[in-house]
Amino acid sequence: MQQKLRRMWSRLIVFLFSGIVLLVSMSPTGFAAAKELTLDEAVRMALANNPSGKIAVYEFEAAKGALTSARSYRWFTVSVNHKDSWTWNGESYNKKYGYDPNYVVDSFTNSATLNWTLWSGNKVESQVSQAKLALDSSQWGIAKARQQLKYDATDAYFKFMAARDNVKLSQESVERLERYLQDVKLQFDVGVVAKVDVLRSEVELAKAKQSLIEAQNTYDVTMASLNNIIGYPLTTVLDVKGDLSYSRYEKELAFCIDAALRQRPEISQYTDAAKSAQEGVTIAKAGYLPTVSAVYQAGWGDSSFPGGNNYNWTAYLLTSWNVFDSGLTAGKVKQAVEGYKKAQEQLKQTVDSVQLDVRQTYLSLKSAEQSIATSSSAVGLAEEDYKIKVIRYQAGVGTNLDVLDAQVALTTAKNNYLKAMYEYNNFRAKLDKAMGILVK
Repeated sequence: MQQKLRRMWSRLIVFLFSGIVLLVSMSPTGFAAAKELTLDEAVRMALANNPSGKIAVYEFEAAKGALTSARSYRWFTVSVNHKDSWTWNGESYNKKYGYDPNYVVDSFTNSATLNWTLWSGNKVESQVSQAKLALDSSQWGIAKARQQLKYDATDAYFKFMAARDNVKLSQESVERLERYLQDVKLQFDVGVVAKVDVLRSEVELAKAKQSLIEAQNTYDVTMASLNNIIGYPLTTVLDVKGDLSYSRYEKELAFCIDAALRQRPEISQYTDAAKSAQEGVTIAKAGYLPTVSAVYQAGWGDSSFPGGNNYNWTAYLLTSWNVFDSGLTAGKVKQAVEGYKKAQEQLKQTVDSVQLDVRQTYLSLKSAEQSIATSSSAVGLAEEDYKIKVIRYQAGVGTNLDVLDAQVALTTAKNNYLKAMYEYNNFRAKLDKAMGILVK
């Protein structure tokens, strides 16, 4: 009897030691100092550090430059030229007119030209309108990028929380099976149960440890993903406080769709694209019309540098009209008209896509909401069932298979609850993005 007690104590010590080693080795943060991170901080850092937001701002600034460039065609341009030339007219020419045979004529001329396009068939005006629309579209692009970044950071944060909780659930499963295995071994030592019960329990424990390894890997991957989004080094150890939360979403689907139609940046961008395509038709049709320009030219020139004498000037109106271009303008008009039709269909397609996106996200949110209630009650039932099966087995009226099945059911129920909580929080953040809620 004393020998059996010693074996029991030795196994208990080995079990405790191995459990400590396992917890340390599988701990999400180990002994490294972890950076605490809240959801608001993660979103703020993503907005400040992620390249996607910066790229959208650079595109907006580039659109400002394009508008300035387009507006310049409304006004006059001034160009100046200076020319230094030396001309030898040939030996015979110089002799004929009494010059030295090697005489070279020096000439220094200066000119200034002012050119102002008075009318271009509304081409310039439409180009300015296109540049304004491009600027407005790029501003919506900033809003779109910020909304996407907020969602990406929120989703990565929730995935990280879910992965952390999944590691805890896997550790609980391992610890529960280890405790149960010790009970089975004790009963086997005293001859109450068969060896097959010990073997089956060890197999289930090995499977649980494998699940823990996979959960830890998922935890590490989600941590790296979150670091990437918020701009931290990928190896930074993070720590998030709290748990995935649930609060009932009260707004109706019709309200969400209406908000999306008013706020989604994509709709505004494609609206601008359709208007820009319409202006493109006007630009193409300008090829059928004449262009009227006012030109003023002034000149100076003599044989002494810098050529500031002999002033002269010319002013004129220039009308240019390409009356035949072998179908070039007609082809551009056709291309622009079809482009406008395409832009209109893309706008309609975007509106339909936005409504579908909101509807799908809203219904998924409500489905996850129902799953939370169902899976929560299932966890309580599974815990009670597991306890009963263990007691029955210990009393000799249940089987080892009953206990292991109950263990699997309990783990599944807790994982389903965790999955429902993650999906609800994820769809809640996705619905904000689908509605186009402004990110300040």
